[in-house]
Amino acid sequence: MPKQTTMTNKLTTIFLGLTVFIACSSWTATTDNKYFEGKLTFKNTYIIKTDKVESAYLDKVFGKTAETFFKEGNYFEKYDGGFMLWQLYNRQNNKTYSSRNQTDTVYWFDCGQPGQKILRTEINPKKENILGIDCDELVIYYNSKTVSYYYNSDTLKVNPEWYKDFTYLNKNINTEKMKSIYLKYKLEYPDFIANVTATSISWQTIDNKIFSVPIDKILIEDK
Repeated sequence: MPKQTTMTNKLTTIFLGLTVFIACSSWTATTDNKYFEGKLTFKNTYIIKTDKVESAYLDKVFGKTAETFFKEGNYFEKYDGGFMLWQLYNRQNNKTYSSRNQTDTVYWFDCGQPGQKILRTEINPKKENILGIDCDELVIYYNSKTVSYYYNSDTLKVNPEWYKDFTYLNKNINTEKMKSIYLKYKLEYPDFIANVTATSISWQTIDNKIFSVPIDKILIEDK
């Protein structure tokens, strides 16, 4: 078994990276300039590479599935279990908010903090077909991890300007390169690989209220 405190701290750091905008199986590619708005679902799977971590522990921390509501760069995710109950990104103040239990406490995090140093990047055209869509692969190499995004720039478009101040996790850089929601996200560490993969999508109008910062909760900075 891993040391729980060390592993939990590590997973807390990368959890924001698993907050994704994902496409699905019941739609066709669009070539217009309309940005995506709607509800998405995705699943988490893991590949264990050493005996330092167990799949059951990762399921406990992250959960297995989530629902994501996305509009104009804002998103709200509800998890089926794991470390967090829900997570909200509010673009207006460039912060995420998360609930980790049923108490009145909500933790906030400033997404304008510096991103980790990138060693190099590469783009591999049509690397993988996901849900019937040919996806390019954007690979970001860091000292301690490798992050890969699978996307199609002609589908589920986003405006890179939405994330120009989202420097944490280098989201501003990644979004500028992809200009779309990614269909799959892969995070590779020496101990394990985490995959976040699309399962469904629904184009629908999303009420802006879902992205409002809770006013009836105790807000604590997540340091």
